[in-house]
Amino acid sequence: MTQFWSLAALMMLFGLALFVPALLGRGRPGTPGRRDLNLLIHRQRRRELAAEAIDPLQAEAIRAESDRALLDDLDTAPAPPPRKPPAAGRAAVVLGLIGAIAFGGLLYGQLGRLDLVRAPPPSAAEAREAVQATIEQLAGKLAKDPNDLQGWLLLGRSLQATGNAAKALTAYEFAQKLAPENLDIRALYAQALAETNEGSMEGKPAALIDTILASDPKHPTGLWLGGLAAAERGDMSRAAAYWRTLASQLPIDSEDYRTVSDYIGRAEAMGKTANAPAAAAPPGGGARIPVHVSLSPELRARTAPDDSVFVFARAAEGPPMPLAVVRRQVRDLPLDVILDDSMAMMAGRKISSFDRVVIGARVSKSGKPTPSPGDLQGLSAPLPSTTTAPQSIEIGDIVP
Repeated sequence: MTQFWSLAALMMLFGLALFVPALLGRGRPGTPGRRDLNLLIHRQRRRELAAEAIDPLQAEAIRAESDRALLDDLDTAPAPPPRKPPAAGRAAVVLGLIGAIAFGGLLYGQLGRLDLVRAPPPSAAEAREAVQATIEQLAGKLAKDPNDLQGWLLLGRSLQATGNAAKALTAYEFAQKLAPENLDIRALYAQALAETNEGSMEGKPAALIDTILASDPKHPTGLWLGGLAAAERGDMSRAAAYWRTLASQLPIDSEDYRTVSDYIGRAEAMGKTANAPAAAAPPGGGARIPVHVSLSPELRARTAPDDSVFVFARAAEGPPMPLAVVRRQVRDLPLDVILDDSMAMMAGRKISSFDRVVIGARVSKSGKPTPSPGDLQGLSAPLPSTTTAPQSIEIGDIVP
């Protein structure tokens, strides 16, 4: 069985190396192009499933994810006007298909047995070993040929798909050196960097996305990640604006369009919730935590009436991104709000998705919900996400 997986993995790499360049018509050599938004949405969903503790180690799921990752990563040629592949490319595809079919027949002749059709699928361990062996083989090839741009991109996406974002960063760094002005590679690097930062876009990932959108305001990956970064800051209006620009580039009847539209709706709903009176908060199902926020009299002199106040819930253990957030101003203090599951930006990132949460309130001079030195804040002790008891938070500490 291990022999089968190894040969199957080699077949996959052979097919990718042969078919993709021919289908893309060999644009400008060494310059990858725009990536498909659906790849990003798929990766986002994979992170959500991981947050919900859904087992990702099913053999078929691993194989499917790996195949998609490898295929998508080679699809990085720039987006020229539509054109047909050159005749040589079409011939290569035909010959490649014939070769693949012949090789598949040989493989079956050597290893295939009809009585194994009903046999149980290979174990997750066998699948992982086969994928890992393929990755190691590719890494060895790149050690001998470090100028293979497509190879570095393929390695980076493969490592990301198997949950090794830190090593993927190294692969993307090599790719960036070969194509420093390529925005698609920069976006992949920013995304992997965020994964190593517990999924947070704050800091360098957000800065990289800003440079992408400054160069190309309609860059699909940049718009998607820019929306995520804005949502993490609590700027739902900007997040929705980025995603509306992205949606305008997608076919209306596509799954991508429906998914992005769903995120737009969530961002708009959260923006309305943040600006609505607390009494208007819909009860809804799931977690629902009432919060009373006050400001220590000793710290009031450090604030201005229009300073932003963020009231939020985050996981007691896990990524620092807020699970729910409400934005107000110092002039509104003291205030009462309700944090609930309806404020979640992503499935699997709700208050009720975690056993214990921390409730906090922060006065932010920068207008960002993430803490900065000099901000004023108050935090609760970890508490069960199922609590319905009102929580009192006094903003009485200074962020060092």
